[in-house]
Amino acid sequence: MDQTALFKLSYGLYVVGVKNGDSFGGCIVDAMMQVTSDMPPLMMLGSMRNTLTNQLIRETGEFTVSVLRADADPFLIANFGFQSARKAEKWENVEYAVKDGLPVLLDAASYLRCRVLEEKNLSTHTVYTCEVTDAWNGDGEPLLYNDYQKHMKDATRKAFQDFLNGKKAEAAPPQEQKESQWVCSVCGYVYDGDVPFADLPEDWKCPRCGQPKSVFVRQ
Repeated sequence: MDQTALFKLSYGLYVVGVKNGDSFGGCIVDAMMQVTSDMPPLMMLGSMRNTLTNQLIRETGEFTVSVLRADADPFLIANFGFQSARKAEKWENVEYAVKDGLPVLLDAASYLRCRVLEEKNLSTHTVYTCEVTDAWNGDGEPLLYNDYQKHMKDATRKAFQDFLNGKKAEAAPPQEQKESQWVCSVCGYVYDGDVPFADLPEDWKCPRCGQPKSVFVRQ
């Protein structure tokens, strides 16, 4: 199966914010869609089961969604997508506001507050049916997942590496690659192990996000 065919489905990129005791958790998601047009509108969210954010959504039953702008800083994506809320206070690295007790990005196209009505566990994700309890409009056009794949992946990786190195995260032009690499299509992890990628066992998983070998693409 050619996993890259799924990249052509139309998604946005969103930051989910959730309460975590006296602080906040959150992560990047792309599987978010409106499914009814009555009031209040209903949404469906697909959240990776093994994340702390997913655990917190299940415990608290509510969360916010910040719709990323097309001109979003790549570091926003890296900050919320490339590290675990179990180890990092992600919201402390960005500018945010607290809306009715939950965090939202200041620089977002729009913001939603959602309450969970139903949930269903699938193989890799939990699917939540939610109602929108409040919404606020921001500025700018929304970022599409396909545009991220085409134009922002390298800059996002670079921004995260700069952050890890203690440098100021900033947008960077795509880096030239001298030879092909196997890259996780979910989190951007580049496999650099001594064992050839093709020889890895089929149950091998991405060490960063835990996704299976099948989501890796050659670049």
